[in-house]
Amino acid sequence: MDREIEVDRDACERTPGAIRTALQRRPDWLRYFEQDWLSAAAEFDRAELDRVVDTWFPFACACATPGYLDQVEQMAERLAEGDTEGMVFRDGEGNAYDAENRPIDVGPVTV
Repeated sequence: MDREIEVDRDACERTPGAIRTALQRRPDWLRYFEQDWLSAAAEFDRAELDRVVDTWFPFACACATPGYLDQVEQMAERLAEGDTEGMVFRDGEGNAYDAENRPIDVGPVTV
């Protein structure tokens, strides 16, 4: 399997405008972001506006990281077809497993 692409947390600025621009890659996410943002703005709730930015920032970084969403979409297609050859799955602690949930040694997660 090709090298995994990691989300670049610096791929997008942590501003509403930058998030909106990045989310244009996924119109469904953009729609939800705009709904959240407008709802918080209508209430003039600064804490809620900050929460919306914090919630959607990782999604925006995923959209702005070159190749990341393409890789995720390809993996989803493979999974839907039952093709798990060479895939590595990780638990919350970063331990690696194959598709049959057998532990495998592929080294630590690098960030």
